[in-house]
Amino acid sequence: MKYPICSLIIGAVIIVLMSGCAAQEAAMKNAPEPVIEEAPQETTAEPDKVPELLPAEEVKKELTIPEEPRVAKEKMEFQLIYPTLTYEGAYNGPLYGTSEQVGSASMDSYFNLLDRNGINFFIGMFGISGEPAADTLISDQGLGEVIDAAQKHPHRVVPFFNPGIGGEEVEKYLGEELTEIYTKTLAASQRIAGKEFIRGLGEIETQEWSARHNDPKVLQLVNLAKKNNINFMFHPVASKIDDVEKIIEAYPGTTFLIHMYREDLDQSRNKLIKIMREHDNLYFSVDAAHILFEDGNDIIYTYDSSNKQSAISKFVSTYDRKEKSLINDAIKAYKPLVDAMPDKVMWGTEIGPAYAFDPQVFDRAIKISRFVIAGFEKENQEAVGYKNALRVFGEGVKVDANIKVLNTQSWSECNDSQMGECDTFCEIPDSDTMTTEQDACYQNCLIKKQCREVVEMDVG
Repeated sequence: MKYPICSLIIGAVIIVLMSGCAAQEAAMKNAPEPVIEEAPQETTAEPDKVPELLPAEEVKKELTIPEEPRVAKEKMEFQLIYPTLTYEGAYNGPLYGTSEQVGSASMDSYFNLLDRNGINFFIGMFGISGEPAADTLISDQGLGEVIDAAQKHPHRVVPFFNPGIGGEEVEKYLGEELTEIYTKTLAASQRIAGKEFIRGLGEIETQEWSARHNDPKVLQLVNLAKKNNINFMFHPVASKIDDVEKIIEAYPGTTFLIHMYREDLDQSRNKLIKIMREHDNLYFSVDAAHILFEDGNDIIYTYDSSNKQSAISKFVSTYDRKEKSLINDAIKAYKPLVDAMPDKVMWGTEIGPAYAFDPQVFDRAIKISRFVIAGFEKENQEAVGYKNALRVFGEGVKVDANIKVLNTQSWSECNDSQMGECDTFCEIPDSDTMTTEQDACYQNCLIKKQCREVVEMDVG
């Protein structure tokens, strides 16, 4: 049988290739296993335990391992809402309020205001006093108010808390006593609503205190936030801006949120920008109450009075006459900060007086905020409006729907006689603080009378 020459050549090539592969395979089988040396593990010494009450300068020296501030989850579980109130030439996107003083507001009407103005989420500075008990939760104040709001509006409320005592009044308790108040309230709230429910301490009104911002007594509260892995919101002043840097350096794993009066910001802006640029855990809230600024005063508070209608009329009149100048002045005040640190600046309202939750006032406060945000660079507007806050603090909480909160919506406000009777019955002292037993007695007494105690928030 004859084979073509090309076939013989191809066959020879195949034989050679197969022989080469077999030889290579045999060589691989006979070769010794490679020795892989493990890379030496770096040994990191355990950091020295930070003493609970050291000044910030001393705490800083003892921190040997840098901590990263907690970052919120990126996955969205809440569908963003957009405002029905929009304004030509303004930023009309979603908002996230980062400094909301809600003690004077009815939650139901408050959420109506939020919805129409496109405010999706808010950090609420709730006043929670004493040690809340599961059987005395009421829908109009304290922990019960927060739980009730979170049950009705999941993923929208980010609860911070303070004892509801004003800055100047609370300073006399600063130290062990105030820390114990916060600790007991936080622990009781966590037992009822869960460990992750309370997201921060604040607002801590350090602007009202004679103590340095990094006084060891103040740092007790920061230590409490650190221990519970929650955020810390406070109000610094220009003369103590260096204290802010010392605090955030000493607690790199804790996220700090601040706001300032306009005059304090003007005096410390450059230093603040430097601090924010060099540290990852400090954020600033530009608030409507401080945007609405004229002749050295926040006019939201200037017009606050017992005559609600008079306060509304005075505010509306001033706003409508001076809207453009108020907007321009605020842009000049805040734009340098936003330009320098566009990923660190957020927005809030800081609205506290009861009259300011009237739609005529609240809607104007949001309107001017939207025009001020529009005065920032286009690429920074959504960041300030909501994206920065959403990235850092995340969506609001979701709480167990089975926690029972007594609905007090139909109850009338307690009068002086009713509250006096409960004071006498429960032997309440003439001071700002009560024992756990006195607080429980007082709440049960008011529940029996079916009246609501209206607590006025002291804010700044």
